[in-house]
Amino acid sequence: MLELIAYTMAGVGLGVVTGLIPGLHVNNLTPIMLVIAASSSLGLAALIVAMSITNVFISYIPSTFLGAPEEGTELSVLPAHRLLLEGRGYHAVRLTIWGCLGGLMLSALVLLPFLFVITPAYEIISPHMHWLLIFVVVVMILLERSKEKILWATFIFFLSGLLGLLTLDSNLMAGDAGLMPLLSGLFGVSVLLPSITSGASLPEQNLEEEPLEARKTLKPLCAGTTAGAVTGIIPGIGPSQGTVLAQVATKSSGTEEFLTAVSSVNTSKALFSFVALYAIGRARSGAAVAVQQVMDVGATELLLLIGVALLAGGISTILGLKLGKFAARHMERVPYRALCVAVLGLIVVMTFFYSGPVGLLILATSTAAGILPATVGVKRTHAMGVSLGMYNTDCEGSAVCNI
Repeated sequence: MLELIAYTMAGVGLGVVTGLIPGLHVNNLTPIMLVIAASSSLGLAALIVAMSITNVFISYIPSTFLGAPEEGTELSVLPAHRLLLEGRGYHAVRLTIWGCLGGLMLSALVLLPFLFVITPAYEIISPHMHWLLIFVVVVMILLERSKEKILWATFIFFLSGLLGLLTLDSNLMAGDAGLMPLLSGLFGVSVLLPSITSGASLPEQNLEEEPLEARKTLKPLCAGTTAGAVTGIIPGIGPSQGTVLAQVATKSSGTEEFLTAVSSVNTSKALFSFVALYAIGRARSGAAVAVQQVMDVGATELLLLIGVALLAGGISTILGLKLGKFAARHMERVPYRALCVAVLGLIVVMTFFYSGPVGLLILATSTAAGILPATVGVKRTHAMGVSLGMYNTDCEGSAVCNI
């Protein structure tokens, strides 16, 4: 047991590192973990689970303060950035961590009854997945209401979808290598550039803990957890589409409700991607693929991994709040425009490191597409057509499958 706890703590440490460094993801480290695997397959599985869960919690800190998204946090960038410019960046971090912890705990709570319906539901839904995806897309677009904005939303959706198709489902580059320039351009650089050109400065950040109203967060939390469970089991629907479903189900549109929903979707999805190994024998994330390669997941192993996830989530909550407050406290000492330029330079360097010269071209193209929604006044979520542009129900394990 002590050995299992030691592996869990190591996973938490690695999760903090991958969460804080833009462009460094769990999927980048899991192959290394498999190469240096020790004799304890359960211990290695615990490390991977803890790293995956911790990464979700911590990754909202750079996406809030730096505008540097990664898989799963891309939709949170603009709402969190809005709160940051209001001096409420720490509040944004608290909302996402509350959503992460709540989603994780609710997922564990409903796990047993959910197991009874996963297999038959999967068999029924999987052949008709394309209809569910079409429904989500149509709902996303029609939420714009006016004809002009609906047309723009449709154009942006298909434009980003085509970009995703050309980048992730072609021989242009390996799928995972294309993720960083795509997401960074659409949801990161396109947010940073207006701040740089406008010369915006950050107000003093409020470090007081604003009350979290259960009435406002409970519905998006429950809906996000449910959507995360669906995205963790069913292929083709990622956290981004799950968040849209959660919004529609709860009729929530406020920034706080949105951040709670999107973060609960991500931790719920992360947990249920491991549950899928037991329930349907299929991996739904890169981390789950790694776990599948080191051990067979039975009922006992699943319970241990759930316990590891909850322990990692509890520790990540404490670390995330402390790191978020530290970032908020020191942000006002840094010239915001210079910080944006530095982050932009870091994204360019990391893109070249992971994706090469072609990645820089993709970054520039996706940035141009990412600026368009704000220019024409429609929601940036329509750019998530990038994830459906390469939809394939048979994709397994790659980070591309899990957008």
